[in-house]
Amino acid sequence: MIEVFLEFHNLLFKGFFTTLKLLGAIMLVGIPLGVLVGVLGGRYSKTVSRFVHGLKFFTKIVPVLVLLFWLHFPLQALLGVVIDPFWTTVFALGFVNMVATAYVVQSELTLLPRSYSDAGMTLGMSKQQVVHHIELPIMFRRIIPDIILNQAAMLEYTLFASLISVSELFRVSQTINSMIYDPIAVYSLLVLFFIAILAPMHLLVLYLGKKYKTQYV
Repeated sequence: MIEVFLEFHNLLFKGFFTTLKLLGAIMLVGIPLGVLVGVLGGRYSKTVSRFVHGLKFFTKIVPVLVLLFWLHFPLQALLGVVIDPFWTTVFALGFVNMVATAYVVQSELTLLPRSYSDAGMTLGMSKQQVVHHIELPIMFRRIIPDIILNQAAMLEYTLFASLISVSELFRVSQTINSMIYDPIAVYSLLVLFFIAILAPMHLLVLYLGKKYKTQYV
């Protein structure tokens, strides 16, 4: 395994950084938009709330791989365009990430105790001030573990990008294995790379979950 790493470390790190770039772009698309839509649905608009529930249902019944392939092949053929598979993946997974984030935010705002809002109103704060200065700070501490778990899922979904020719870590590993046919060494290295990314994320979720989840009911 060490010999394989030394020989192909440039390719492996290139795939590793492509995977990280994918994840970063998916997070930049999904988290800010998801928070915005979730806040609108959770506090300002029942129409947006129903829309979020509809999108969540859609992402449950349509597998991510099917959505990715539809965006990459049929849709681009219909539109007569060719888009870099990297950005097709970012759009597809960014959309799924946005919906998941919006649903988490909206659900937490719905569950937030009414007493917080009432206390702010009693102090003369407007509804907007209550949301910005009381509800959102409390909510963010609650949702951070779920948001991080969503990003871990997005990282796992990036494996599908290999099927539309994105040279991320899994596709690079397949290429190396086709060259030397040493699946034990190659895929063991793949496991180690994913442990290096996912283990800190899950440990952080455990820590934050213990710290914040039980602060109120």
